[in-house]
Amino acid sequence: MKKNPFLPSFGRVPSMVLDQKQTLSDYLTGLVNHDGKYQTSLVYGVRGSGKTVFLINVEHQLVRVPNWAFLRLTLSQGNLLLQLINGLQQIRGIDWTDVLKAFSAEINFSVFGITLKSSSSTQTINYKSVLERMLTQLKQRGISVLIGIDEIEISDDVRAFASMYQMLIGEEFDIALIMTGLPSRISDLQNDNVLTFLLRSNRIYLAKLDQQSIMNSYQKAFQNGSKTIDAIAVNTLANAAGGYPYAFQTVGYYAWRLSEDDVIDEQVVAQTIKKSKVDLYRNAYEKLYTETSANDRQVLNAIAAYSQDDVPISFVQEKLAKPKNYISVYRARLKDAQLIESSGWGKVRFSLPFFGDFIHWYHNSHLV
Repeated sequence: MKKNPFLPSFGRVPSMVLDQKQTLSDYLTGLVNHDGKYQTSLVYGVRGSGKTVFLINVEHQLVRVPNWAFLRLTLSQGNLLLQLINGLQQIRGIDWTDVLKAFSAEINFSVFGITLKSSSSTQTINYKSVLERMLTQLKQRGISVLIGIDEIEISDDVRAFASMYQMLIGEEFDIALIMTGLPSRISDLQNDNVLTFLLRSNRIYLAKLDQQSIMNSYQKAFQNGSKTIDAIAVNTLANAAGGYPYAFQTVGYYAWRLSEDDVIDEQVVAQTIKKSKVDLYRNAYEKLYTETSANDRQVLNAIAAYSQDDVPISFVQEKLAKPKNYISVYRARLKDAQLIESSGWGKVRFSLPFFGDFIHWYHNSHLV
């Protein structure tokens, strides 16, 4: 039995990834050519849009490029600056002993990495001096460094790290940064009083998957798996995916798994959509919905109340009894959050498949 090629799990790279190749190629080409536009980049999208997959693919591609090193920092581990120093120490080909011995009173150095001598050292260690010495050594050897941080969100640690990074690039060290995050958190980061320099960052928007690409991928995957499927079933599954990468993986996964006799017929398609909706609701949509503001949810609820997919803004305005400028503000907010999109003059629709169904389910199940 052939292995299921679809992987609806967050944080892992599926064997089938669509529509990132060109964006990835453009980014890496600009980065390795030291195009200043790509030195600091922010990748944004809703949960399940492929941000982590994009970052992992950047890492996998960059390790093949001579004189480049990729360092991944993790917010949950804290002290990003110490993580950076520790990561730089792991770059092969450089003896860091002489570079770092001036800081031996503040830092322990070992084959297992760098640690602070005591908790009080956090306030006294001169991170700037350490990093300048290390990055000078790398620059002299022609080695450039890309730092990657997944699912960024604002904190004092992030502010300290980003401020240090700004100083280091100002001194023309060969260091670059790529961070992924939800649209709202990227916006918070760029509009923070300390981090306004990030407003000039290159923004990488992970667009919806192309419908034809989804259909072609499903057709090819199922044929390679010796599964029978007709054009109508392929089209129905592609429509169910709705251009959303997580839904593409989830729908494909269940269609493969449920076709026990290797035939994807109408019954398998119906079961696939039913199970996919459960996963979408539980693993993505509930979090997306509850993280929005109460006023955002009122607008989303009004959109979900319309009987058709394309919803006139005038209907939302009447439903909420709010002035046009009020609705315009929240329409812009929800479009920026990638929860809705324009669908014609004066109309919007949900960006994610079955999101309107989810809102009805959520209200019924929570008795709201």
